[in-house]
Amino acid sequence: MRSTFSIFLLWLLVAGGIYWGFNILIAYQYNPNAASSLSAEQGQQLILKRSKDGHFRLNGLINGEPVLLLIDTGATAMTLGAPLAERLQLKVGATFVSQTANGAAEGYQSKLASFSFGPFNFKNVTVGVVPQLGDEILLGMNVLKRFDVTLKGDEMILNLAKPNPPPSL
Repeated sequence: MRSTFSIFLLWLLVAGGIYWGFNILIAYQYNPNAASSLSAEQGQQLILKRSKDGHFRLNGLINGEPVLLLIDTGATAMTLGAPLAERLQLKVGATFVSQTANGAAEGYQSKLASFSFGPFNFKNVTVGVVPQLGDEILLGMNVLKRFDVTLKGDEMILNLAKPNPPPSL
């Protein structure tokens, strides 16, 4: 009886180890840019790896809360779903109608007191909030325009752009 229990326990541990290993593999394939694997150089450059589905994702912080970002060069502005905005306690601003791949979506504007990803920190970032976006935040061009973006194979390199000098008079 005792050896049967030991064998059962051993197989249970093996199955648990396989399950745990596959969960880690799937999570890595979905977001290979977990904070521990981001390559940031001197606070001015961030190198992201492409996920298995072809997108670039990374972890970030909004007002100190961890969030998952999806880089979307087709989005005019950073956009997040209403349930996430409520959880983050974002204030409701002016309403707008957004044209998306799924048609028109009504939403509202809000501001992020603080927003960061990798070595980069931003204050007072304008975001759009739409009803059904889920927990992934679209990192749009209102943030990405601050970077020189380069695609090289399965990597995206974000270099903080140097500010343009004011025009001479």
